[in-house]
Parts: sequence; structure tokens; C-alpha cells
Amino acid sequence: MKFIVLLFISLLFFNCKKQKNQTVRNIKNLTEKSIIQFSRPSELKNEYLNFNSPFAINKLVSIENQYFNDFEHSVSNYYGTEWRGLAETTKLLNDSICDFELYWNEMTSKGIKPDSMHCTIYAIEALKTGMDTLFDSLEVYHKKIWKDREHAGWSIAHILVKYYNWKAYVFISESSNEFNRVKKNFNQGKFYYVWKQPSVDLTGYYNFDNDKDEIDSLLKENEFGWGFSDQGYHTWITRFDTLKECIWTGAPSSDYDQFGVPLFKKTPFTDYFDYSSHIIVFPPKKSNNN
Repeated sequence: MKFIVLLFISLLFFNCKKQKNQTVRNIKNLTEKSIIQFSRPSELKNEYLNFNSPFAINKLVSIENQYFNDFEHSVSNYYGTEWRGLAETTKLLNDSICDFELYWNEMTSKGIKPDSMHCTIYAIEALKTGMDTLFDSLEVYHKKIWKDREHAGWSIAHILVKYYNWKAYVFISESSNEFNRVKKNFNQGKFYYVWKQPSVDLTGYYNFDNDKDEIDSLLKENEFGWGFSDQGYHTWITRFDTLKECIWTGAPSSDYDQFGVPLFKKTPFTDYFDYSSHIIVFPPKKSNNN
């Protein structure tokens, strides 16, 4: 009888240990499968002068991948500025306090500081990292020209072209309400007009509807581009032939998601139809002597 009891206990212990090990393996597999890699890091050698494109790209890769994993499994410290505006007026998750206050309290309890994000802030993160200490001088130019105004796609483009030898290209659809003006200004003076602001000198012009192969060829030569659309309504960056952007209405987690739109998005540039005119500014390439 004693032998049978000992045998039963041994078998029970072995079975529990086996189940525990199997559970650990399942959790490990589940965790590995659930890791989201929205963007892959750049492992390329930098080709630009006074700008490090792998550093710039990887800064955004780090932000994006952290956001998407936190969005699915927890809650992110990144949130869209427009999402906040709505969350401050809704109580979908709690009858007592608004959604944003609920989110803020949750982050505070975890010792995490929330960080608002919109399209230009997102693009600036990459530019700042890629330019390193040169970004400080860009800020000096910006303050001299625009005082305390915030960064804009066109204001940064103007400075990059005028003071840092970056090259700007316009990509315009015939459906754009500024198509005739853009084409005329390029043919007569090679510049992009910005309403009541300094213009952006242009190196090249592309018809967005008809020159897709030529556009793809140009983009694939450049790991990084600073971009904006339609007089600066939207700012973004390019990674080769892909447009990468921050969506203002993005929520910090699936629990708080009211728009069904993620904070970050990527689209093949020639498939991007949210706007009908675009400017992309590329850093200068290193010469053989650099």
C-alpha cells in the first residue's frame, strides 16, 4: 500500500512537472509569436553627407515597434494629439472620468510619462537623430525666420534646401488644385510656392499620375526623405519607396481605440492618394572624396 501511494505521488509529480514545462513552452511560443515588428531596422551603410539615414530610420523603427506592441498587449506612452481631444470629451470606458484622464491615471500608476505625437513631431524625431548636432543650427535658422512658431513641413524643407544643400522634388497630380501653378513655377523658376512663406527651391518635377516608374527609381536611391503634402497640411518621411506617417487620431492602446486607426502607417509612395501634391527633400550624398 505504501509503495502504491509513493508511486502515485511520483507519477503525479512527474505529470505536473511535464504540464508545467509544456505551459512554459506554450507561453514562450505565444510571446514570440505575439511580438509585432511593424518596421525592420536599417542595417545599411550611411551614404549621406552630414546626415545618418540608418540612425534616423532606426529611431522611428524603435518608436513604431514599441507602440504597436504596447498597443496590443498593454498601453503605449505615445498617443495622437487629435485622439486626446476626443478622449477628453468622452467617457466610453468609465462613467466617472473622461477617457483621457483614465489613460493618464493608468500611465501615472505605471510610472510612465505620456508623450503626444503628431505628423511633424514624428518626422522631426527622425531628422533630429539623423542630423545629430547639426540640428541645433537648424533650430537657430528656424527661430531667426519664424520666431517661436512650431516646425512645419515647408519650414524645415526651406531650411534644408537653403542652408544644408538638400535637394527638393515636387510630385504633383493633375487633379491637384495647384497643378497649373506648380508646373508654371517650376518651368519659370524651379520653386514651390508656399502661401505667405519663403518658397522651396526645386531640383526636379514629376507628374504623380504618369511618372510612377521614374518616381520609384528616384525614391529607391534614397533611404531617407523629408516630405510634406499640399502646402504643408501633412508632414511625413520616406524610407526608399515607402511613405511613413503619423496619424493624429491614433489611440495609445486597443482599449482606448475610438477611430480604428493606428498612430503610425506606411504606404508605397506611388499608392499614396490622401493628398495630390507632395514635396520630398533628400540629403546630399557623399562624394568619392568624402
